Amino acid sequence: MMIRVMSGVSCVYHDRAQLGEGVFWSEREQKVYWVDIEGHRVCRFDPDTGANVSVEVGQQVGTVVENRDGGLVVALKDGVYALDFDTGTLTKWCDPMEGDPDNRLNDGKAGPDGRLYVGAMGPGEQQCLYRIEKNTTDFSVIEKGVTISNGLVWSLDRETFYYIDSPQRVVWAYDFDIETGSISNRRVVVDVTGANCVPDGMTIDSEGKLWVAFWEGWGVRRYDPDTGTLLQEIKLPVARVTTCAFGGKELDTLYITTASVGFEESDWEREPQAGGLFAVKLDVKGIPSFAFERK
Repeated sequence: MMIRVMSGVSCVYHDRAQLGEGVFWSEREQKVYWVDIEGHRVCRFDPDTGANVSVEVGQQVGTVVENRDGGLVVALKDGVYALDFDTGTLTKWCDPMEGDPDNRLNDGKAGPDGRLYVGAMGPGEQQCLYRIEKNTTDFSVIEKGVTISNGLVWSLDRETFYYIDSPQRVVWAYDFDIETGSISNRRVVVDVTGANCVPDGMTIDSEGKLWVAFWEGWGVRRYDPDTGTLLQEIKLPVARVTTCAFGGKELDTLYITTASVGFEESDWEREPQAGGLFAVKLDVKGIPSFAFERK
């Protein structure tokens, strides 16, 4: 099968983020939210004006999602918080890590059930994937033995949960129970164990195909989760590609975050746009992001 390779990607905001991540499109605001984990920032990009506004949160921030009733939810190093972006006010809800100084929360998404799913990262296969319940501070461990949680998405019928533990170099699928938020029956649907790059963040399109960003992979790749087949590749001018999400008025623009962490002068000469926010218009659309249902 011929793999379609695309270029035509634009750097819509030159940021030099250390570790861009957590991108999503706010239907409510018609803006792109994303984070710089090591820069301790939550950012909001306006595609109409090209302006990018950021809020300092004082510690590593793994992801940002929308709260259904207004405001944002962020996963910081020491817990899950509500964030009022306009004032910068943070209100802590819970800490699944329970003060563990060696680990932190990383990638996370709101699910189709209104709960928040967020994973941890740290040394060794000792971390967990957590489920944060709606309207409470209760949380549960739904997967153990994780190193670096990434790439959480749900199938279009909401019966399958896709997940990446980056060092394993695979995309896992689980059966998903939307009533309980439980996952089961883990299996591999995409295997890139022979690649010289690492799968990072992920999103899904309206055809049920997975778009996976690759750290040290210079791009984003589209896979069929039913067969594991690579269908398409988007090339970027930077190596450390971290995650992606569909946005724009028609949900046909893929926004892509990147990283520059650890860069030296020679790296900047090779990749002057590293850490920037990129975008490419596609002939397939995404689906709207889910929101956390927290009152």
